Amino acid sequence: MIKLVPIKEIQASEYNPRRNDEKRLALTELSLKKLGFLLPVYADTSGEILSGHQRCLVAARMGYTRVPVEYVDIVDLNERKTVNILFNRATNDLHKQDTCGKIKNRLYNMDIEGISAGLPDIEPDSEAAFPCMHTRRVDTVELAKKNHREFDGHMKALAKTLENRFGVVMPIVVDQDMAVVNGIGRLQVAAEAKRRFVKCVQVSGAQRELAAAMLNLLSMDFSMESSYADVLRYNSFMRERNTRETDTEGNCALGDGFFKGLFPNNNGRDFFKLEGDTLAAWVRKYGDKIVDFGAGKLNNTRTLREAGLFVSAFEPYFVTTGDQVHKEKSIEIARKFLDEVESGVEYTSVFISSVFNSVPFMADRIMIARIAAALCAPKGKVVCWCQSNQSQQFVLTKKHSVTNNARLTFDLDYEPNTILGDISKHPKVQKGHTQEELRDIFGWSFKSIDRVDMICRFWYLEASRPVIDLKKLGEALDFEFELPYPDGTTMGLSQRARAAFGKRLGAEIPEKEGKDSGD
Repeated sequence: MIKLVPIKEIQASEYNPRRNDEKRLALTELSLKKLGFLLPVYADTSGEILSGHQRCLVAARMGYTRVPVEYVDIVDLNERKTVNILFNRATNDLHKQDTCGKIKNRLYNMDIEGISAGLPDIEPDSEAAFPCMHTRRVDTVELAKKNHREFDGHMKALAKTLENRFGVVMPIVVDQDMAVVNGIGRLQVAAEAKRRFVKCVQVSGAQRELAAAMLNLLSMDFSMESSYADVLRYNSFMRERNTRETDTEGNCALGDGFFKGLFPNNNGRDFFKLEGDTLAAWVRKYGDKIVDFGAGKLNNTRTLREAGLFVSAFEPYFVTTGDQVHKEKSIEIARKFLDEVESGVEYTSVFISSVFNSVPFMADRIMIARIAAALCAPKGKVVCWCQSNQSQQFVLTKKHSVTNNARLTFDLDYEPNTILGDISKHPKVQKGHTQEELRDIFGWSFKSIDRVDMICRFWYLEASRPVIDLKKLGEALDFEFELPYPDGTTMGLSQRARAAFGKRLGAEIPEKEGKDSGD
């Protein structure tokens, strides 16, 4: 239910992923001046804004004392962050491939001044300023018949996710001829659910073009690298649905990154166990002292250990049932890993398998490569397996259809070939790499990139002759062993990591400048 409430009773969230700029704030002011609040603001029960930050900011500047608000009962911080992303995407009618940059360019190429010139100004706080307070019930079937050619699977999935997860059903905005201006996905959900009526806000024919631009193209850029950086980091964990196939004895199929470089035509089911000639060939290639860096659920670690190999596993986000990060188990794994690192065992191969797929930022990947170099020293090699930019989800980005709501994705543009998925629960980045990007990641920490092959649209890389910069290694350890957790804490093992790697390398890793080494 939409209520008119004093504007002072709601407040912006600290984690809103949108980045304000004055040009688009000016357009937001124009929108309110000519159209009013076509859609309500959404807030949690404490008054924290989930959708409508820019409109509230501008409305306060314009002299509004009230705003239309619909409250959503969400207490958990991580759920509020998730719904914030959903609102930011679902409020506009956008296709999967519509990045912030693309819609901004379309908006700026329009003659907004000319479109709005003939429209009268609306007085703040007047009845006309709140059209969303005066919705009308419209027959769903009749509206769908008129607009079904605009139906889009991606928009439907966004609307359905917002409704199913958080109970939010925004009004549909239509013109005087009952053509949908905004909310085509919401209409499609209602039609497929066989609802008799939908709530609509109507704009005039003169307002239609401006309303379409303001509702569908006026959107601030995502700033995933700032307020949402930690969310993307701790949501990088391996999903429960991705558990690999097991045989009748409970052995798990080996991950592709652990064998494709040697057996490119085989699949994981061929390696429920490593034994006999296969094991001998594997050991000749990779040795018998292995690091599984980003070990997921430790399935590959167990397979290799059962083959008699020594394996050190590191997994900062170990997940139990229900896709819940088990912080205590993750830290236990990390402590054991650092004990083994400190022992000085000479690792023959360090595997980073299917890790870079979901590490959200290039700087983070470079940190991991620096740590891998320290683990490889003096004579080991690193093996990396990750999605290429030719993987299906990046090549087919022009496709509009979405068939699996649980894996709903949309394109980001802070890095090429980057998408955000699983946005209904745990927003997670997926990155497709080019060969040049992979070489950039490892080129700083290894003198030799020995092999880069594309296998099944994934990259397989081997690098050797590690280069260790102790200062940069310290920065990498401070990053990796202070990774964030959903409860607001961090791993808290950076000093332990510095000590372990320092002893391993026989060198003191310098502290950050300005940090008291006695802390």
